[in-house]
Amino acid sequence: MKKLFFFLSLIVLLTVVYIAIINTNTTVDINYLKGNNLTSDLDITLKTSIYTLAVLCAGVFSGAGVVALFLGIQKDKVKAYKRELEKSSVSGEANASKVDVLEAKIKTLEKAFNSVVDERTKLELQIKDLNTEIDNLSKNK
Repeated sequence: MKKLFFFLSLIVLLTVVYIAIINTNTTVDINYLKGNNLTSDLDITLKTSIYTLAVLCAGVFSGAGVVALFLGIQKDKVKAYKRELEKSSVSGEANASKVDVLEAKIKTLEKAFNSVVDERTKLELQIKDLNTEIDNLSKNK
């Protein structure tokens, strides 16, 4: 699509330059102000080729200005999008580190729970042993 528009713009440019070259000997009158009884006419007589090239240059600079405006807007949007992506990646990294911290805490709690369960089983065994000794002592009396 870009190549098509480039090709078309090149054809238009060459056509305008060709028309300007052909009309080097003709002139055109340009009226800036229409005269009335109080003021006179403001007329300029130019060669058609100069007038055509002036209109071409004005069009090129106007088009470049409009393109630069829209290009600046698009660049601002891209910068804003990049900042948003950076923020989301930083928050993603922060979330990942939070997950790592929580996993470490869970592992610590699991170890503590397992040690408590082991001690409980040891205490239950000691209680059973003490109960059997009490039963033995009460039978011996």
